[in-house]
Amino acid sequence: MVETLAPDRHKIQFTASTELRNKLDRLKALMRSSVPDGDLATVIDEAVTEKLQRLESKRFARTKAPKKSLAETSTKPSSRHIPAAVRRAVHQRDKGRCTYVDKVGRRCRKKDDLEFHHREPFGRGGDHSPDNLALTCRAHNTFLAELDYGKEKMARYRRGPDRVSEPGAVFFRGDAGFSCSPPERPPRP
Repeated sequence: MVETLAPDRHKIQFTASTELRNKLDRLKALMRSSVPDGDLATVIDEAVTEKLQRLESKRFARTKAPKKSLAETSTKPSSRHIPAAVRRAVHQRDKGRCTYVDKVGRRCRKKDDLEFHHREPFGRGGDHSPDNLALTCRAHNTFLAELDYGKEKMARYRRGPDRVSEPGAVFFRGDAGFSCSPPERPPRP
């Protein structure tokens, strides 16, 4: 449960296992030098911040000291690997959220489960340039891939021997606004 107490203060309450409680106690003990009073909110904040930095570094190549700039990076599609400098540039440009826009101009609000979508498909020779890539949520990436390759081909691809079977995307309109509705394909820039 999350309860807003003030604009910048929230009460977060949940039930935890004994294992999690023990991990928090160990973490507080290890962090005594940086959090002398052992304040649990500060300990959790620092741990979550560190985990976010690690995950964003891995997924979107966000780092304090990048090895290569975008200008020094080749975007030729020699493999499916998208270079770190390109992932950084696309994530920054797209502001860490799905770029799909429906037919009435509403942009998807999802900031989780993001994937890199090739506007000109990789399988058809599309490169890894920032202009050819966009962040999309999994549902919209699947939808756009079906438009590019066809539903039947994508269904065969998902059922292939190397693939884990997953349920199809669910599209809906929530009370909080637009989220993953499958309208027409947006125009290519």
